[in-house]
Amino acid sequence: MERYHIGLDIGTSSIGWAVIGDDFKIKRKKGKNLIGVRLFKEGDTAAERRSFRTQRRRLNRRKWRLKLLEEIFDPYMAEVDEYFFARLKESNLSPKDSNKKYLGSLLFPDISDSNFYDKYPTIYHLRRDLMEKDKKFDLREIYLAIHHIVKYRGNFLEKVPAKNYKNSGASIGFLLEEVNRFI
Repeated sequence: MERYHIGLDIGTSSIGWAVIGDDFKIKRKKGKNLIGVRLFKEGDTAAERRSFRTQRRRLNRRKWRLKLLEEIFDPYMAEVDEYFFARLKESNLSPKDSNKKYLGSLLFPDISDSNFYDKYPTIYHLRRDLMEKDKKFDLREIYLAIHHIVKYRGNFLEKVPAKNYKNSGASIGFLLEEVNRFI
């Protein structure tokens, strides 16, 4: 049994190898030198695949947060408007869709949706009023504002003292205080 050493050179698109003896000379086997290289296509990064996976996880987390928010509001919303969440789920369907159960005013059947949209042209108008005005709000309005924050700004886990909510911009805390005041 003869002693030998194997040397490897591993690169991004090749692997080189050589077999030498104790005398530092390349060994031979079956009339061939035991040295060589294997070339192959350079590996691709997983960046593209990772971006799809990241987006899928982000959307799954968003869906989970919104489901959790609905579960939190569900017992209180049932007292105010038991079909609110069902109408909200159908709000993206066309009025001509045969699967649509609720016709007419989707968000607020007791008042016109157009009155709500006249008062709050965007969700940011509603969020501002919830933070600045000291009055009682409809639970559905509070839910819509918190839904928007949780959906598009789900990073509200930072603990901010309650007295600093208005000044810190952590509007989720102030809105949750508003929910408690309403309930």
